[in-house]
Amino acid sequence: MKKLLLIGLLLSSITTVSWSQQYSTAIGIKGGYPSLGGIDIKHFLSSGLAVEGTIGGYSNTLLISAMLEYQKSLPEPTGLDWYLGVGPILGVSSGSVVLSANGVIGVDYTFQDFPLNISLDTGPIVSLSPSVGMGWGGGLAIRYALK
Repeated sequence: MKKLLLIGLLLSSITTVSWSQQYSTAIGIKGGYPSLGGIDIKHFLSSGLAVEGTIGGYSNTLLISAMLEYQKSLPEPTGLDWYLGVGPILGVSSGSVVLSANGVIGVDYTFQDFPLNISLDTGPIVSLSPSVGMGWGGGLAIRYALK
């Protein structure tokens, strides 16, 4: 009886974990600061752990950012998650190398009836090159969600 109860609890927790994630991959566009706009992709490595990458830029600058994000569902409404992330920003601007570190906190909403995902985030940016400094950034992403 104890073994049966243990197996039931394990299956229940595995089912809950696998369905708590709203999508596996989402592809779309993201705008904000430091990149004024770009192509964005977010992919879950496991339940609650995702990578997000953006390729974009402005005027004579090309930026590539990568984020490792921890994501967790909120109780209400269904489809609304919050996330924390950190990662580098690399780029080139008029012959100089751009290197920054980025941190974010944000919300992520996936519609239940159609495959649209929207996220909004904000956080600090530490610039290392071409000059050292701190700033604040954020972005809005609109993506097609693949289940």
